[in-house]
Amino acid sequence: MFTDITYQDFLAASDKEALLLEAVRRYKASPAFHHALEANCYFRGENSAVARKTILRARKLEGRDAAGRRRVRTATEDVVGNRIASAFLYRFVTQQNQFLLSEGVSLPPECKQALGADFDRALEHLGECALLHGCAWGFWNADHVEVIEAAKNAYTGFFPLLDEMTGEPRLGVQFWQIAAERPMYIRIFDEEGVMILREDRHGLSIVQEKEPYRRTLTTDALESAILVVEGYGRLPLIPLRANKDAASELTPAIKAKIDAYDAILSDFADNLERANDVYWVLNNFGGTMDDVAELLEQINRVKAVANLSDGSGSGATAEPRTIEVPYAARREALSLLERALYQDYMALDMDALTGGSLTNVAIRAAAANLHLKADRYEWQLRQFVQELLALIGCPTEDIRFNRQTIANESEVVADIAAMRDDIDLRTALRLNPYIQEEEIEGLVSAQ
Repeated sequence: MFTDITYQDFLAASDKEALLLEAVRRYKASPAFHHALEANCYFRGENSAVARKTILRARKLEGRDAAGRRRVRTATEDVVGNRIASAFLYRFVTQQNQFLLSEGVSLPPECKQALGADFDRALEHLGECALLHGCAWGFWNADHVEVIEAAKNAYTGFFPLLDEMTGEPRLGVQFWQIAAERPMYIRIFDEEGVMILREDRHGLSIVQEKEPYRRTLTTDALESAILVVEGYGRLPLIPLRANKDAASELTPAIKAKIDAYDAILSDFADNLERANDVYWVLNNFGGTMDDVAELLEQINRVKAVANLSDGSGSGATAEPRTIEVPYAARREALSLLERALYQDYMALDMDALTGGSLTNVAIRAAAANLHLKADRYEWQLRQFVQELLALIGCPTEDIRFNRQTIANESEVVADIAAMRDDIDLRTALRLNPYIQEEEIEGLVSAQ
């Protein structure tokens, strides 16, 4: 969390707007903001470490000295090599998030309706941002959840001003620009409402005066319409944390292994590129380098040479050779790093689930770590949904997340058949993975 400037600093400031501008600048320069942007890059498959990679290459420099004689010397230069980035973070974050949220959250009908028709999709988006940045924010905007990211790009983000005593967010600051040379907009959330400022070359100005979060139209005793303006009694910004530390899932351990994997793969591609041509060893060839170039041009053009002799009388031969690039050690290193990445992230390696004969016990054992990690993530999701429902006046403890399941369906059907005498038809149909929920009533009625 950003703590360079706190809510108490804001209250004590004589020029609050100037303090907010300073807070935005400090947040943009903070390690938290830069790490969130880095996580976005890795999620998109852009490895910042590999993007700076170059290779050293020798080159020939020709010139003439003061007497006009030709001089040749060698030098080295850094050139851009292969920069191959992997998609491990995208795979891991998507797997963890969709494992819990792909089927939405189950709530009592009145609560689900109060959250809006698009709540499940917004929660998926919010969860993805939380896993990448460590924490994302849901803004209850009258009748729906608006997802606010801690860092979207170099010009767009959000941070709260925390209370020094409780650590709770008391003020929210969202900023955005479409480009560096364009104006910056700042949306400020407090307990009473939201306002928008604009900073450009002329200074800071108010774009939108503070507006309350909700308005209610009611009537008095004379049945006259009255517009009631009220708040929520708290800031309608609710954090969704990736874990109890609100830390990004791009941990130093995960990042280091991804960097090593991408570096090895990129170096291997460079070596293959440098060694993919046949080279020729010319034995007893007495010609100059220009003669060699002419010879190779003839070989490449007509695939034959009439005479390899330079006229000295000695025989000459041309022998093609290739460079064998060592790959066994690199392949083993890549395999070890990939296995370590899956273990550290506690993700499920789908390559381990192959073959139709794989039992459900083996599948559950392979997915055990993913379930354990999902348990910890579910705590944060449950807390977010509880706080949101309490904010809108629809509290409940009946909150369930339906996890994606992987099973050997043939084995499941066989198990249902084995216990058919102990369960009724409706239960057997409900357990059958090949039968949809809406088909059950028709099948029961047909019996």
